[in-house]
Amino acid sequence: MNIVSIIGASGAGLYLSIFIKKKHPEWRVMVFDKNKKAGRKVLATGNGRCNLLNMNSKPEDYNHPIYMKPILEKYPFGELQFRLAELGVILTNEGDLVYPLTNSASSYVNLLEEKARQLGVEFVFESEFIDYSVGEIIEFKTSSGSYSCDKLIFATGGKSQSKLGSDGKLFPLLGKHGYQIVPLQPSLCPIKVREKVKPLSGIRHQAKVHVSASGVAIHEEEGEVLFKDDGLSGIVIFNCSAYINRLGNPDVEISLDLFPKVQFATLVKDLEDSAKKNPGFFLDAYLVPPLKDYVLSVAKVDSKKPIEKKEVFKIAKAIKDLRFSFAGSYGFENSQVTMGGISLTEVGEDLSSKRENGVYFAGEMLDVDGLCGGHNLGWCLISSLLIADSL
Repeated sequence: MNIVSIIGASGAGLYLSIFIKKKHPEWRVMVFDKNKKAGRKVLATGNGRCNLLNMNSKPEDYNHPIYMKPILEKYPFGELQFRLAELGVILTNEGDLVYPLTNSASSYVNLLEEKARQLGVEFVFESEFIDYSVGEIIEFKTSSGSYSCDKLIFATGGKSQSKLGSDGKLFPLLGKHGYQIVPLQPSLCPIKVREKVKPLSGIRHQAKVHVSASGVAIHEEEGEVLFKDDGLSGIVIFNCSAYINRLGNPDVEISLDLFPKVQFATLVKDLEDSAKKNPGFFLDAYLVPPLKDYVLSVAKVDSKKPIEKKEVFKIAKAIKDLRFSFAGSYGFENSQVTMGGISLTEVGEDLSSKRENGVYFAGEMLDVDGLCGGHNLGWCLISSLLIADSL
């Protein structure tokens, strides 16, 4: 009888245990996790609603588009939907964003764990992985004891949000086993800026965000921006952080167009009309007071004095091109996903190790990360299928 040991009761770990046990009911499948329960990080996804997939995932949504292209062709959305339906998972969607019908991460994790237990998967919780050796069989040690298996699959995630269980502690160990580790970085996280934005903290505003590195445009996206004490946040900013971090901390500038649906010339005319009707407080019709004051300071306009056309022009320019200098990313505790991990050169098409027989890596363990919107949990599912379908 084959024994498969999965290290990590993550989203990828749960999927793996189910798919392998369904395919090989005679095999013994065990899942080890240092936490007291399964799927802790999954519980926090999608604001607790669990954004499982994206109906329109593209290679460009990931950091290695050339690598992802054939994989996404092999596992398009329809195939992923079918595989989940076989488990009894019912999906719903909002645009391209796909959720469990319950809109509850908690219920989804419970469903996966119960499905795994129903199939005969064994769980060993509060069991921290220590080390392993590969010979005719694979032997490994945990805080709960020593074990042996035929297949050892690592699915412990990256280093983001260690309070939810993924602390990155296994990567130094895997480095000692000879694996090339792409340096870990926080991704999908708020960013810090050099400008003093504390007065804006807590303000939300729809904007089109333009990101440039050394004067070259690298990304633009429209969405809600949340101002923080020392930086910017919101899903649109999280995606910007992914593009910025992939460049290795270059000279980056972020520009916000606070009214992207209004042409510059139209905005100038509207502001002129508003200034005539309500001199001294006309911007109150456009921006909340702290953001209004910030825009005026950037434009170097004193609203207490009569507003001339050239000053209206400056205000419009600041509104359509409010610039911030990138000062760094927030840390792993504030990131949704980890960039880096086991280099893709270390694994085969089935995500098996090229160094050690019977060893596999799934999900966020690998140097694959995507943008917000279900792409990363989608990779957890896809990577699990790549492994399970090959066994």
